[in-house]
Amino acid sequence: MPAKPGQAKPIEPPLKKMIVTLRLRIERNSKWVRGIKRTIEDIEFFVLPQYLRKTLSDREYELEISYEDDKDLDKQINDILMECHHMADSRNCFSESDIKENGTERYWD
Repeated sequence: MPAKPGQAKPIEPPLKKMIVTLRLRIERNSKWVRGIKRTIEDIEFFVLPQYLRKTLSDREYELEISYEDDKDLDKQINDILMECHHMADSRNCFSESDIKENGTERYWD
């Protein structure tokens, strides 16, 4: 609900931040399919820029995710993984990527 003139705006809780590692595993659907390189380029260009903190290796990335609560965090991570899957699928490949929280054993795949 918008604040009326002269009325204080409600204070929103600050967003939490989490550093995670994305291991991007893209494979061909068959040995005659080409497209792994373009799939990775598309993911790096369209999916990762808003989260990318640094590139760790060829297919490993450190991401910073800002979130409100665990439900929001799970949704954002699932969205990232689904986008990777859809980008791979559009080039006749598949994604078996996973995301792991740095410093803990918590992961999503």
